[in-house]
Amino acid sequence: MKKIFLSVFPVGAAAALCLWYFDNSAAPSGSFFSDKIGLVMAFGRLAGIVAALGVMGQLLLVSRAAWLEPLFGLDRLTRFHHKAGLIIPLALLIHPPLVVWHHVMQTGNGFIAQYLAVLGWADVLAAACGEFLIIVAVILSLPFARHRLSYEAWHRAHLGAYIGLALSIGHQLELGMDLNAGLPYFVWTWYALYIFTLVNLAWGRALKPLWRYHSRKFVVEKIVPETTEVESIWITGRDMASLQAEAGQFAILRFWAPGFKLQAHPFSISRLPDGKYLRFSIKKSGDFTTSVHNSLKPGTPVIIDGPHGVFTEKKCLGDKALLIAGGIGITPLRSLGERLRASGKDCVLLYANRAQKDIVFRRELEELEDLGGLTVHHILNSDPEWTGEKGSIDADRIKRLVPDFAERDAFLCGPPPMMTALTAALTGLGVSRTRIHSEVFSL
Repeated sequence: MKKIFLSVFPVGAAAALCLWYFDNSAAPSGSFFSDKIGLVMAFGRLAGIVAALGVMGQLLLVSRAAWLEPLFGLDRLTRFHHKAGLIIPLALLIHPPLVVWHHVMQTGNGFIAQYLAVLGWADVLAAACGEFLIIVAVILSLPFARHRLSYEAWHRAHLGAYIGLALSIGHQLELGMDLNAGLPYFVWTWYALYIFTLVNLAWGRALKPLWRYHSRKFVVEKIVPETTEVESIWITGRDMASLQAEAGQFAILRFWAPGFKLQAHPFSISRLPDGKYLRFSIKKSGDFTTSVHNSLKPGTPVIIDGPHGVFTEKKCLGDKALLIAGGIGITPLRSLGERLRASGKDCVLLYANRAQKDIVFRRELEELEDLGGLTVHHILNSDPEWTGEKGSIDADRIKRLVPDFAERDAFLCGPPPMMTALTAALTGLGVSRTRIHSEVFSL
């Protein structure tokens, strides 16, 4: 069923483009086979249609639809959304000048005069404002700008893209010849694509999390310090077992308390779900996480979006696993390691930190190690009192500490530079890329 849903949008988009071409090939005002004026309008219309289809596709990628996310993983869908979002605005930028140029050739007016005249048409000014908001969101998502913005500032700016889409729909309905005078089959297909996209977006992003909160009443049960920088948030509610959360997954949490309501952030499940609690361990690393440490109280209601992610035991096809964590990257691997060893897998964990005080879940990891099936190696790089492994995790250390690494599925979680280096080290050692698993828990 999930694969059937996966084909709905691509097939629908292809059908819309084919129907549009068939319709316009016989339209004297917009045919690819007519004069230069018609050709310009045809390409102008096509740019608008491609832009709208691209925006719909972008919304589906971040809709968190239950039929889509498990097939690829929310992190990969989000990364593709970011990359595709840099290309789609090209169609948005091409559409207006081509349409204006078409009318310039018809009327003989200057380009600026004709552009100002077109802005006075029904809903065109709103669409221009919408295009501006979408372009601004794209610019702020470029690396040079994104790295200078806080997550909260970037997220607020990104929401402008949704407003921009809403502003742009009106002129499609009012002035779009393809919708006003086009083939009925094209019109029906177009509306069906919009409905399919918006229903998935509304359900996945808003209605489903709210429905779950209403039915389960998630609440912060307790807050437990793990280190000076890390705290664990224990969340409970009604019928927790029906969430079907898996070790290694993450959820997007919105704490319903003053100062938190407008922000939602992804955090990993750091303990094997037991049907009663979900535990999320959070490190101070920004304004939001610092506020969580300083201000969040037990009893706070929580809206949970998720669980999400495919970084689970299903990825481990063999009988052995190598887990490599850096810093707070231990959170999903702590729960995943517990699940893998409980299912009979032989696990080795390499855990990198700066100093002993930074080791999260040290006691829990020792207890799991005592149960058998899990071997833990701590590697520290800035603790002069540490007598164990020192330095960083590299190919030589992996070969020495885990001689049978080639027989293991590798699960990596830590800072992106660390995961990039480890992936290169493992592939350099001959480990197949299909046996190296990682997930970036960010939006």
